Amino acid sequence: MNVENPKPLLTFITDFVKSEPFKVRFIMRIIPVDKVVDTKINAIVKAVKELSSVIAPAETFRITIEARDSPYSDQELIDAIADAVDRKVNLDSPDKIVLLEVFGEYSGVSVISPREIVSITKLKRAT
Repeated sequence: MNVENPKPLLTFITDFVKSEPFKVRFIMRIIPVDKVVDTKINAIVKAVKELSSVIAPAETFRITIEARDSPYSDQELIDAIADAVDRKVNLDSPDKIVLLEVFGEYSGVSVISPREIVSITKLKRAT
């Protein structure tokens, strides 16, 4: 689904799952993707540089790689991305997550706050 501003949609889905937990059975997580690029290191790094401006100078970040059929190791991707973001790293509780979803020849790149990852399972347990 292509949504110009996914934040209101995330709020709607979160509220819906909390109010009607048994109506949502097949969705596990919802993660907004800011940009889709070719799975090439230079394209991924370029996208991360463009998107990382939302990480304020005082904020921390973590890199998360979720790869399926990737031509690169997770470490290669992490090293390239880390060089592109000039902010402090916090692996346990970052302000932002640089998320790379690799699907073969295409990759989704997101720079999001942890609360923007909606886990349907966790929401259902909380109700």
